[in-house]
Parts: sequence; structure tokens; C-alpha cells
Amino acid sequence: MTSKIPWSLPEGVEEILPPRAIKVENFRRKLIDLYIKEGYEFIIPPLLELTKTLGGEAHDEIASHAFTFIDEVSNQSVSIRPDMSEQAARIDAYRLESSGITRLCYAGEVLKKEFSSISRSRMTFQVGSEIFGDPSIDADIESINLMVESLKTLGVNDITLSIGESGLINSILNTIGDSPILRSELESVLSKKSQSDIRDLSDKGLTDQNVDLLLNVSKMYGDKNVLNKAEKELAHLGKEVKQKIDYLKSLLDNLPVDEDVTLHLDLGEIPGFKYHTGVVFSAFSKEAGYCLSKGGRYDGLTKEGTRSRSAVGFDLDLLAVSEISSLNNKHD
Repeated sequence: MTSKIPWSLPEGVEEILPPRAIKVENFRRKLIDLYIKEGYEFIIPPLLELTKTLGGEAHDEIASHAFTFIDEVSNQSVSIRPDMSEQAARIDAYRLESSGITRLCYAGEVLKKEFSSISRSRMTFQVGSEIFGDPSIDADIESINLMVESLKTLGVNDITLSIGESGLINSILNTIGDSPILRSELESVLSKKSQSDIRDLSDKGLTDQNVDLLLNVSKMYGDKNVLNKAEKELAHLGKEVKQKIDYLKSLLDNLPVDEDVTLHLDLGEIPGFKYHTGVVFSAFSKEAGYCLSKGGRYDGLTKEGTRSRSAVGFDLDLLAVSEISSLNNKHD
């Protein structure tokens, strides 16, 4: 008997079919095996979370991306996870309760209310790794290197590694104003790098000096020489900004960039999630015009009394990687 109900999927949701499905699964296995070999412990976070505890200190931001509904059993508001990094942070803080360094890895689907601007999808399959309890630059370097190694393990070449510093851009924007409405507009304009939109801010009360500052920051992207320019042009902003620039110099000096990796600095980068507190990094390939992997430092996302955990990590979009045509022609 043929159903009279037209068959369809919700908009922005897809089924992964052969042969792509086995490609995605093989990618997942390879990466989890890699992370376990490097000392990371595998966890399986739940698909559903209580909305009131979602996201820890970044609750409002993360919850705004999540599909939320009332559970008929408990009569509580629950949400489908839009991100797995914060789930790993919660497990580290409240389930494992370690006071030392913890390394965790995970894999699973995530779903967001909004569409990806690239894929027009609201779902993806994340694989990622996180380091908790280590605030050092060594942990940042380890995480960045592992992200690059992850892509190479899957056969991705010609990687562009983009690095920014959310603490630096926060310090710069703090000198302009602390109004939440103004801050949101500054971040929006800066993320677009539109010179005309930045100049238009003078009509909204921004001084010529601050408009010039934003114009300069929006142009601070490129190779390592960007840091020398930033050091000169941002010196008047004080010690905190200088410390962030010095940190980036030290970071770059310790990243083993090879012929397969092109380094790109973007000092005006606005992270996708605002809970980042330090370095942010992402990876692209010449074969794909979209981000394949992203990560950063997010200290203090989970807090228990006076106890706050440092954290750094990344996640990789397996569905995005599986779309790279050259990888689809390779046999595992």
C-alpha cells in the first residue's frame, strides 16, 4: 500500500548515503584511533541536555543555537546539543572531577537552529579533542598541531591554518566601549571587514580615533609580519594588548609549519562562539572553500564554586571533509 503522505526531511537535515556514509565512518575511526594513541580518552556525550544547564558559563549563547522543547516525561525544557566542546567541558568538571590535566575526545552529530552559510545544512558530524586543566602555551600548540595532523591523516593537503586571539580583539574593543549593544555591532562590522561599514560607525557616535583603530585592525591579517605592524600601531592601547601580541609571536615560533601548511594570521577575527578567551584557530583547504576544522582556548566555561578549569581544543566537521572531491577518489 502506497502512503498518501508525501515523503520529506526537515529543511536543513540530510541523510548520508553510500558511498559517502562509509567514508565518514572510516574518517571517524581513523581520528578516534589517532587521539587515543596520543593519550586522549574517548567519551560519548548525550544527544539531549537539560536546557537550564546547557553551555555552562556560556549558557545564553549556546542555548540560542539549540533546538529546545519540553520533555513530556519530566516536564522540563531539554535541548539537542548544538556543540560538543561544552559537553566535554561539563563531563570534565562535574563527572570526572579531575584536578590535573585531562585529555578527552568525542564524535557525534550536532544540530543547530540556524543554517550553515556554506552548506545550507543545520546538522553535521563532529569529531574533536579537548585538553582540560592546562593553561600553558604548550597545550595550545599541542591542540593546533593535532588539528593539522587530523586533516593530514584524512588525506587533506594544502592546509591553510588561520590563527587569531580572542583576548586581543576583546581588549581592543573594550577600549572603545562596554555597551552590549555597541559591542555586538562592533563585532558584526569587524567580522565582515567592510571598510565602508566601519566608517559609517562615525554616524553612530564613534570618535574618528576609534573608527581609525577599527579600520587598522580590520586590515591586520596575513603572514607573520602582521604582528610587527600590530606591535607598532596598537602600542598605545597598553600592556594587555602587548602581552597578547607577544603570546602570538611565541606561539608562531613553536608551530612546526611545513610545506603542506600555509600560516594565516587574522587579528580581527571574531570567533563563532563568544566563550573563547584566548587563541582561536581554524583550518581550510584549497580544495574546499569553507572551514574544515576550528578550535581555541575557552578557560572558565565550567565553574564549581571557586574552581575554574582552563581548556583548549578543536572539532572537525567530517561532513565538510567528506565533500572534498579528491578524497572521494581514494581507497581506504
